[in-house]
Order: sequence, then structure tokens, then C-alpha cells
Amino acid sequence: MPTGRMTPRRAMVLAAGLGLRMRPVTDDRPKPLVEVAGRTMLDRVFDRLEAFGIDRAVVNSHYQADQVETHLAARATPVTE
Repeated sequence: MPTGRMTPRRAMVLAAGLGLRMRPVTDDRPKPLVEVAGRTMLDRVFDRLEAFGIDRAVVNSHYQADQVETHLAARATPVTE
């Protein structure tokens, strides 16, 4: 049943923090890749985006961005840019 509202299909994920307050956990990984109950925080965000129907996401990363990019390359959905 259409409501007349536009449904977002794209999202931006902010994942560029240094994680200074989470040291020493973030000494070797960026904060979005810290695991909570067996899942990375970034995977939890992407799982929720997928559940809401988001099919494309842009990720802003900085600290150890290569790790974030490698991790996201293994995900099938949503597609990242």
C-alpha cells in the first residue's frame, strides 16, 4: 500500500573515526571492525540497512581504510561504493 512517501534506497555509513577511546582494541583495527558478540559493528549496520531495503551504501572511512575496504568486499549486499 503506497503511502506517497519516497523510500530511501541508498545510505551513507560514517566509519572514519580513530577509535581513540577504545584503545588498545583499536590499535590494530578500525572501530567499525571491532566485534561485539561475534559480529563487527560495521556488519551490524549493514545488516540493518539491508533489512530496511537499502541496496547501495557509501562508506566514509579513514583510519586503516584498507581493512574496511577488504572487509566490505566480502559482503554481497548492500553494494558499497
